[in-house]
Amino acid sequence: MNNIDLSFFLEPPELDTTALLVVEALTPLSMSTAQPGTYYRSQPAPTEAMLYGLLENALGWHFPEDIRSDLLKQLRQAAKDGLGRGHPLKKESWISGDKDAESVSGFMSLLQYHLEFDTKILPETTHFDDLWARHVHRKDDFEGGSRTNDYRIEALYNRLKDDDSPASFVTKKSEASVSDPSELLGRLPNDVKVRQNELKPFFPYYYVSPTKREYVVPDKPYRYRIRTTAMLADTIAEALEDPAAPLYLGSNDGWVEARLEELNL
Repeated sequence: MNNIDLSFFLEPPELDTTALLVVEALTPLSMSTAQPGTYYRSQPAPTEAMLYGLLENALGWHFPEDIRSDLLKQLRQAAKDGLGRGHPLKKESWISGDKDAESVSGFMSLLQYHLEFDTKILPETTHFDDLWARHVHRKDDFEGGSRTNDYRIEALYNRLKDDDSPASFVTKKSEASVSDPSELLGRLPNDVKVRQNELKPFFPYYYVSPTKREYVVPDKPYRYRIRTTAMLADTIAEALEDPAAPLYLGSNDGWVEARLEELNL
């Protein structure tokens, strides 16, 4: 946080600098915007929120939602205090936040007032479906859905699953607690009965569910003419040359490269 420079926000969003943002896909992209379900359909091109997210990743702005919200409040107050003497800045949407835009996922970009996407040239895309390892929150189907479990439960679990063993699962009250299986394993009777739900703490809270997902392969780079401030154009161009984090669009396996070229118009 100490090395992150957000001073661009303290200047009015006078978008007097024009530049070309070029984004080239390195892998197939899956850019889904709808509520997830049994099929993840991809758009042929990224949304503005995805592009803002790409630029913020390059800049190293990885803020949780609550910190991002606090930062915006602080930046707006600082801008108002520094520039508002004798000027009604509180009515400016950049200061008031009245026109803040959020993505479907709730992402709110810090760049949205100081950088606008003007015109774009989109490539042709090839579409295909593939299975994607979706992580699903565990409910009561933890036993069949998870590939892994706590090693301490392995011997007890194998005994309970053995068809030839008198040990078994029960649906109601257990005859033995399994809160600490490492202590129980050496002294449990062979015919122990354990309620299956008591094994829940020893399985992951998420499991992998193969899900069909659409991917697109663009035949050329995406090109966007943007309008921004001179300070922010320089900052972004420098960040894209040496990004703070890998750049991606859509799902985090959709790696891309990007560059900013200033236009003299």
